[in-house]
Amino acid sequence: MPGLAARGLLVLAALALLAGSSYLGYRFVSDVSQDEIRISSNPWVGFTPFIYAQEKGWLDDTPFHFVWQVDLTENVRLFERGFTQGFTATQYEMLHAQDHAKLKPVFLIDRSDGADVILSNRTLPELKVIKLPITVYLERGSLQSDIFHAFTRENHLDGVDFELLNAAQKSMTEIQPGDAPLILISYAPYASQIMENGFKIIASTHTLTSFNVIDALFVDKDIISAELDQFLKLKQIYIRAVHALQQDPEAYYETIHGYLEGQTYAQFMQSTREIEWFVQPPGKLILQQLRAQGVETDQLLP
Repeated sequence: MPGLAARGLLVLAALALLAGSSYLGYRFVSDVSQDEIRISSNPWVGFTPFIYAQEKGWLDDTPFHFVWQVDLTENVRLFERGFTQGFTATQYEMLHAQDHAKLKPVFLIDRSDGADVILSNRTLPELKVIKLPITVYLERGSLQSDIFHAFTRENHLDGVDFELLNAAQKSMTEIQPGDAPLILISYAPYASQIMENGFKIIASTHTLTSFNVIDALFVDKDIISAELDQFLKLKQIYIRAVHALQQDPEAYYETIHGYLEGQTYAQFMQSTREIEWFVQPPGKLILQQLRAQGVETDQLLP
């Protein structure tokens, strides 16, 4: 199967130029139809069921066209420029959007339970006493800003001198540990390569007690109402793909691995154990937490 770089040949240059896109070779919209519902996404483990469904042709008879890219913040930019009608993301990206009042979750996808990680070339005790400035690589304007603040708050690092640098996930995979203290905030599949470079996990969504990360499909609320039957169908396709992963994970991996930035089968399977899939309706506590953050849940599908 061709990799993502080859898929990038389908990029529509004019749209890419307008969007200021940083998706680095991912397939973009090549034939925009008014009948399409365009959803942007990335290869986060919880979103791979959509990749699987696309590769299996399960989306062919639906209006959904998935736009694959890398950066978390690109989802919001594409939506705000009118190139997409929705995106897969965490509640934090949705709340960072200028037009977030227009967005509502259609259905919840997963809860991160260790797949979002904070890595460093120092141990946490060393970071607490270090006198040098610590460079932090993260995607500004995404949940990574929020997870970093939760990390520093829970570990009482407010007095440490941090220098925050905006960086794409792909570029983080090229950073080497070196002598200067570094922190990188990442997620699967990119975290696997960062760890191979020598960085160690010092915190994650599994260890942080005050930080809850929920992934969902967020869509313009007017589109949800107008296309309710189609979104019900998409949810069933998503559940079907998750079941395919559970029944034959090796075949599933072979279908999607071209999107996984070199992540091995073992690494991918580890990432699937670091999220909680929402193939069943989420519990009341999850919904209460989302509403407390300002995420409306009244249009969630059953």
